[in-house]
Amino acid sequence: MDLLEKCRAYTRADEARDVGLYPFYPAFQGPAEGGQAVLDGAEVCMLGSSGYRALSVNAQVIGAAQDAIALYGTSATGSRLLSGNLDLHENLEADLADFFGYEAALVFSTGYMTNLGVVSALAGPGDQVFLDEKAHASLIDGARLAEASGAVVRHFAHNDPNDLARQLAAAPSTSSLVATDGVFSMEGDLAPVAELVAICEEFGATLLVDDAHGVGVFGRGRGVVEQTGMRGRVPLMTLTFSKALASQGGAVLADAKTIDFLRHTSRTQIFSSGLSPADTAAAHAALREVRRHAEAEPDALAAAAYLRRALDALGYDVADSAGPVIPVRFPDQLSMLSAQRLLVEHGIYTNAVLPPAGEGHQLRIACTDAHTPDVLEAAIGVFASLREDLLPRYRQAA
Repeated sequence: MDLLEKCRAYTRADEARDVGLYPFYPAFQGPAEGGQAVLDGAEVCMLGSSGYRALSVNAQVIGAAQDAIALYGTSATGSRLLSGNLDLHENLEADLADFFGYEAALVFSTGYMTNLGVVSALAGPGDQVFLDEKAHASLIDGARLAEASGAVVRHFAHNDPNDLARQLAAAPSTSSLVATDGVFSMEGDLAPVAELVAICEEFGATLLVDDAHGVGVFGRGRGVVEQTGMRGRVPLMTLTFSKALASQGGAVLADAKTIDFLRHTSRTQIFSSGLSPADTAAAHAALREVRRHAEAEPDALAAAAYLRRALDALGYDVADSAGPVIPVRFPDQLSMLSAQRLLVEHGIYTNAVLPPAGEGHQLRIACTDAHTPDVLEAAIGVFASLREDLLPRYRQAA
């Protein structure tokens, strides 16, 4: 059978396109600025961006990227192991380690490659990996690579420390890695980091917290590890620059010996080109901005709390999330995609999420520092005006 026959037989995307409900790969024109973006030539309220601190249009961040291109060119032009390591990378790593309270850091070319490379390099024959069942795809794929090399992979119930403890107690006495998101990007809830730390310490397991959506938002910008008072007790922390830090790339933070091990063994590190000068400098400038405003609570949290309350009062099925992410749940795929399209037509962009079968469907809203009260009130007005068009779908499916 032709390997590509599966591609020719794939119809899901075409089916959504045919009925005008395909929500993916929208082509925006220009940046998302002031809580607004331009889609298909029309201005929309951007409620889908993970740039929580609105730093991608910050003058210092843009200037740092432009200066880096002028001084270093557009690319690192090689792997960091060989010719693509820049002083920009090492300076950023030093400041990351200092800000988050670790001995050392290692920058990767993407956040996805960070988790993929860390988990697959650390776990191998004779090791066990325990994943939260709703862990990010990059952690899951890193665990799959570890499993292919001989590790045993298990999943524990979402945000359920008791289930993790039960599984660790029943597991053979081998080295174990426990991995979880800090803030779950689809649900918007926070991991019970303190409880996970206590369990990992009891059973001698190593905890990894991927705080892609917590950095810059919680714990004075230091994320949920700091927020939960666990600074110094989480051995491994990963993050991405593509959310609050307004760039590309990612990093892992750990003790110096672990970082040195990963520098020489992580395949996604040693076989990838170094992060570009512009991306590195932009992430560093964004980190400085987060540090500079560390004592002030991000406007994104207040905006999300306000919008969450307003949508709940209007009757929308809003999950009880804790951060800048607000899931709005729908009973089926058609009602969710129809709602997403109707909102876009009325100037509101949200993310359509299609989780595994049986777990519901939702629009994912994300608030940023750019969502001022005026912007939020205008968005709430649209949700209110469409209430009678959207809410009956809940009742019809109930």
